[in-house]
Amino acid sequence: MPIPTIRERIGTDIAGRYRTERLIGRGGMGVVYGGRHLWTERPVAIKVLKSQYSEDPYFARRFLQEARTAAGIRHPHVVDVLDMGQDEDGTVYIVLELLAGESLADRLKRTSRLSPDSVVGTLLPVMEAVAKAHARGVVHRDLKPDNIFLAEDEVVSPDVIPKVLDFGIAKVLEGSTLSTHTGAIIGTPAYMAPEQAHASPEVGPASDVWSMGVVFYRTLTGTSPFRAETPTATLAAVVTRDAPSLRDDANVPPRLAAAVDDALRRDWRERHASMEDFVTAVREAAAADGLEPKPLAVRRRSELPSERPAPPDAASPGAERGPATRAVGGFGRPSTVAELPGGQRAASSS
Repeated sequence: MPIPTIRERIGTDIAGRYRTERLIGRGGMGVVYGGRHLWTERPVAIKVLKSQYSEDPYFARRFLQEARTAAGIRHPHVVDVLDMGQDEDGTVYIVLELLAGESLADRLKRTSRLSPDSVVGTLLPVMEAVAKAHARGVVHRDLKPDNIFLAEDEVVSPDVIPKVLDFGIAKVLEGSTLSTHTGAIIGTPAYMAPEQAHASPEVGPASDVWSMGVVFYRTLTGTSPFRAETPTATLAAVVTRDAPSLRDDANVPPRLAAAVDDALRRDWRERHASMEDFVTAVREAAAADGLEPKPLAVRRRSELPSERPAPPDAASPGAERGPATRAVGGFGRPSTVAELPGGQRAASSS
């Protein structure tokens, strides 16, 4: 039985338990549908591997590794994985909670930068979730505003609930037979740690500390510490230049600036020893600077997008979604290849 195309899949059942209802996202490896459980009627996000990858045993295993990895990191600030498997027609799928809201990247497109109080209140729960993943031997490897979802549920809270997305490219540090190919570089240039850009075997928790440091820098200042015209130039800057100090920004409290600066040391051995240590440093800095950490508020109705979803063919890959709902855990964009100083080549997602 052939695997249905993206359009043919809409309105069909998967594994006799889930019905797809609309296309809400897609990326390099797969497609995300909004749907529901046939028996319970619970709305869900259904991530389906594209047919060319479902038929490839390596990619199918990698896709299901995402579900197993994320499902094992039980934390209120990590998206819930509800189910996974392979349908009779060969379709490989993962079922996740369907969240209303937007990504931190989307929020930053409207506001550019956030107040130090909001930055600390929003990012500390994310860091705690990643610290728990590290304790289980899992490194995210692609922390960035696009992978931090600001879930909105006014019944539960008037504030957003930040959740980490896309542990699908995480590398299980020990005991994994399904880890990514040796030497492969996975990540986003502007948020990629120097050792990650070099495909170093030293990629580990300290690489996530770096990426969170870049997220802090971006949200506090409205810009990236490494700005360049191309992914190649960005990667070159990451591996050859020191990050500019936040101490030079008068809008960033001094102790918080110091904590973030320590996360952005080019030598991973000079960064915070762990994500937990980074959490402690940020908490102590916030107290010393007199900050009052608070999460971002749920968007006002006037800030919500139009109630009419864009047609599937009109939206760009990785950005297709309905009115106030985004599929959790996208697949990322197709990889690009960057040439680093010395001729090294690095594959990265944009």
